[in-house]
Amino acid sequence: MKLRSLTYFFLFISLVTFILGVWQLYRLNWKNELIENIENSFRNPQLFNQSKEYNELVAVNLDDDYNVINQPIFLESKTQQGKVGFHAILPINHLGKSYSVINLGWLPTKDDSLILSILNRIENYENFRVYTRQFDDSKPYFVPENQIQKNIWFSVVKSDLEDFFNHDFLSKYYFVLFDPRIKLDVTPLAFLRNNHLNYSITWFLLSLSSVIMILIIRRKHHG
Repeated sequence: MKLRSLTYFFLFISLVTFILGVWQLYRLNWKNELIENIENSFRNPQLFNQSKEYNELVAVNLDDDYNVINQPIFLESKTQQGKVGFHAILPINHLGKSYSVINLGWLPTKDDSLILSILNRIENYENFRVYTRQFDDSKPYFVPENQIQKNIWFSVVKSDLEDFFNHDFLSKYYFVLFDPRIKLDVTPLAFLRNNHLNYSITWFLLSLSSVIMILIIRRKHHG
């Protein structure tokens, strides 16, 4: 009876780990397609279309109908190459209506002159390159709450920003500046990890190990 229970146990483990291995292969294919689409968008960014659905991290161009308003807030404790600084978040208007916000990327200080310099460079071009991000409805786990009254920020939460700027944002996306003509920054592809093949191999090995254990148990049972 004990050997039979062990057989069923390892059979269950083998089946579950095999399914998880197949699922990781599916995720691998999905992640490869995502990375390819993102890379294609960065090679040839299209003009942003408000009626179109976009994935995360897709590069687009914003034309001069989009105006960045010099009213920055700063996300605290952002690091780049081991240095601690800030991310500057500014509202964007589209044809005079409040539309979204843009993250100008990492800055070493809350220096107004740095912000003004970037905005002046943006205005020198008919369009500028950004990539899309989905607005958060709530703060990520382990991130402190935004302190709106004290103007202390840790995350891009749409409702908090709307309260602070006293405007509803029409877009479900916000944007991150990524235009080497204006400001060099870290490519978002650096944050896309693709370890699904390793995960898949691990699950398949566990499944195989469970099958081997079943064979050993059966061999002992039958002498």
